[in-house]
Amino acid sequence: MLREFLAMGAAFGFLIFFPKGKLWNGASLLLTGLIMGLGAGQSPKVVAENFTGIVTSPPTMKTIAVILQIGVLSALMKQYDILGRLVEAFKDVFSSAKAVIMILPAAIGMVSVPGGAGISSPFVDELGDSLRLPVFKRAALNLTFRHCAFFLLPTSSSMIVFSNMAPHVSLYKLIALNVAFVAGMEFTSYLLYLRGAEAPAASRSGGGHTLRGLVDILKYMSPIYVIVLLNGLFKVPMYLSAFASLMLILAGWGRRDAKAYARAFWQGLSGKTFMTMLGIYFMQNTVRDLTGIMGAFQNMFVRSSGFGVLLVIAGAALLFRLTTGLSYVPLGVLVPLLTSLHLPPAEELLYCVFIYTWSFNGYFFSPLHLCQALTLQQMNCSVSALDKGYLPLMIEMAVAPFVIFGLYRTILL
Repeated sequence: MLREFLAMGAAFGFLIFFPKGKLWNGASLLLTGLIMGLGAGQSPKVVAENFTGIVTSPPTMKTIAVILQIGVLSALMKQYDILGRLVEAFKDVFSSAKAVIMILPAAIGMVSVPGGAGISSPFVDELGDSLRLPVFKRAALNLTFRHCAFFLLPTSSSMIVFSNMAPHVSLYKLIALNVAFVAGMEFTSYLLYLRGAEAPAASRSGGGHTLRGLVDILKYMSPIYVIVLLNGLFKVPMYLSAFASLMLILAGWGRRDAKAYARAFWQGLSGKTFMTMLGIYFMQNTVRDLTGIMGAFQNMFVRSSGFGVLLVIAGAALLFRLTTGLSYVPLGVLVPLLTSLHLPPAEELLYCVFIYTWSFNGYFFSPLHLCQALTLQQMNCSVSALDKGYLPLMIEMAVAPFVIFGLYRTILL
């Protein structure tokens, strides 16, 4: 068991210091899994099987296909300026600059694209200027509201990965239980960064076009909600629902120029994303074979108080994400450990909510977080100014998962 812990520590130490090049995510994760497996004493045959098990697993390959399709969807929505038109539609509907500055990043966040906050930050910066908000408050609003989709959309990359790692856990129950944390985070963000600001009316492109704006919102959000409707209501597999969304864009926007559609489609296919997914699942398979660590985690869970287990989960999730800036690493390590316990379904769901929430916390506040880096650069805001403004929010987001877990456990178990 000690050897396994040392191997895991060495592997993640390597991950932290691996050169941050174009292939960093995928190559570093694959090498991390390799170091972990060989260092823990796994035979080359077992290590090879952990890798080939990825491409021979239909559920895993379908999950990777969905994530690649979401990347294509993002590229197509950019190609046809669907996001820009959606922004204008929201401006038509909502006359309050305060409402728009919250809704815009949340709406744009529905498209799962790396560094997506960089798309919304110019709009938020302009609106924040009209509200006379300090720059760090504009940055904080952009980042907090942009990440609603992380918790609430089944098409977010982390949700898709989670659903494959714990397929027996209802994704929509997880989303429902995530609402409390998101509501607390956004309400706190409003109190800290927006309440009390002067609120001039947001300019409307034509004035009084509320009905037209609502119609446009339905139109330009259709590539997103068609996936949710097909998968959530009609139980169509996610990879087929995502494919239907791509065909919807072809029928609605791309049919006049098939070459432009094909070009954007091809550009949206990301080899880097594919490599990252291979690395995540290789690491997941490797962790599942670390029987000593699995046994230690099970013993800790049985012998420790519930609060002690939560502290260990929170600390591990925070460490993995703060040091990597990746949204999948703690899920790839902690979810397999959790599922190995074979807990009652309701209790397992509560721990999944806690792991998911704390995985987000580490990612959100990581200095390697791409959305944060782009927002600070575009708004000319310093890291120190944002971190100082973040402090009360950090406290709320650290305490809330424990409180919510306790409330859910009292009510649901």
